[in-house]
Amino acid sequence: MKNLILLIVFSSITWINLDAQVYAVAASKDVYASEKSSGVINFRFGADVLPETVLTQGENFTEYFTTAFDVTTYVGTFTMKENVEMNRLMLGRLLIGCGVEVIEFDGVQIPVYQFSNEQLK
Repeated sequence: MKNLILLIVFSSITWINLDAQVYAVAASKDVYASEKSSGVINFRFGADVLPETVLTQGENFTEYFTTAFDVTTYVGTFTMKENVEMNRLMLGRLLIGCGVEVIEFDGVQIPVYQFSNEQLK
């Protein structure tokens, strides 16, 4: 009986860990379209993405955009040096470098690579 309880607890913990994903939330479609055209894009990160990680990863992309992070709201702001496709695609690489797996966009969770291919171009 004790082994059965331990097995159930262990299985539950494993299931929860498999289901958890590192995420970021983009603005609604209308707001995001405005951000994309202005070249200033914001993402609200999940608590599992550390501010230091975003800022450190941002240092690798300084030729493409600047990175700011508000620790109180967990919002990263990325300002394109030049608002072109290549610079926006580099933002997708930064997200992957931060460990982000999915982007919540307009209420739907999509993989980072799909968001990058469909929304950052």
